[in-house]
Amino acid sequence: MDNLIRKTVKTSRGFLYTYYTSQSSNGKPTAFLLHGWPDHAPLWEDLATNHIIPKGYGVIIPDCLGFGDSSKPTRPEDFHSVGLTGDLRDILDAENVDQVVVSGHDSGAGLAHRFYAYHPERCSGLFIFNVAASPQPQRPFSLEEWASMSMESMGYFPAWYWYLFCDPLLGPSLLNQHAESLFTALHAEPKAWMTTLCAEDGLKAWLKQDKKGPVQQYATDEMRLRFIKRMTRDGFESPLCYYRSKRDGRFDEQDSRLPADRYKIKVPYLFVAGTQDVVCRPEAIETVEKLGLVPQLTVRQVDAGHWCMLAKPDEVGKLVVEWLDDTYRC
Repeated sequence: MDNLIRKTVKTSRGFLYTYYTSQSSNGKPTAFLLHGWPDHAPLWEDLATNHIIPKGYGVIIPDCLGFGDSSKPTRPEDFHSVGLTGDLRDILDAENVDQVVVSGHDSGAGLAHRFYAYHPERCSGLFIFNVAASPQPQRPFSLEEWASMSMESMGYFPAWYWYLFCDPLLGPSLLNQHAESLFTALHAEPKAWMTTLCAEDGLKAWLKQDKKGPVQQYATDEMRLRFIKRMTRDGFESPLCYYRSKRDGRFDEQDSRLPADRYKIKVPYLFVAGTQDVVCRPEAIETVEKLGLVPQLTVRQVDAGHWCMLAKPDEVGKLVVEWLDDTYRC
């Protein structure tokens, strides 16, 4: 991130956010890049510095709440749609940027979709990785119901790890003790997730045994050491609040109050799917497409797993810039 300007802002909720910027040129839009779990702003370094910025687009890349050098509250009550999207709006206000092309990966994709729903006037488009948009929630979130429906429709539940992540004691304790083991599980070959993240108690057993398996080529030793150092310093108590708050119903309770029209994404929408992602299935976009909620949808598939921007950086960079150029002809 050395080529970007590092800044901080205190949001109206009192949380400190660290973020990185580069201004656009020639009237081109700015991309607002939101990382997922358990990453931080440097997830986007290659996409931003080698692809987006050289084409004249601006970027704003925050460490999301709970990660990197941003605040790390440990109360699930602080993690909800109104507060988190308000924090993101405060960052844009600090930069005097009226509109952005908002992007996200993993839980950052969820934040990007919510940011559009709560602040559509601030978004001129979205480009999203792996996690598709979803309809307005119609009933309280139930992890058990999700598991049952997935088993019936797919033959497996892709989110068994949620049970561990939502455990307020065992979750952070186990992850804090076994950061390297977690890293190798997360960045293993995509099909390996079927025995860890997608198996009942699979990730829990992996961590309890402190297993360490082979990782994909992009997951270098340097990346591994940086992850261990960062998460040993920060701990997982705050990042896991995203999962606990979702299970406790805070996100859906607020999201269900929005007008139904807010769930129709009326701006250009690029969905980048990892064809090997067994947790965030590529076909998930079909639900909102059939409901007519993404009328300006473009779908691009990458032969990779969950971290497609790391596994195929040049391919992903090219398709993102092509979409930006086609969509925002400046």
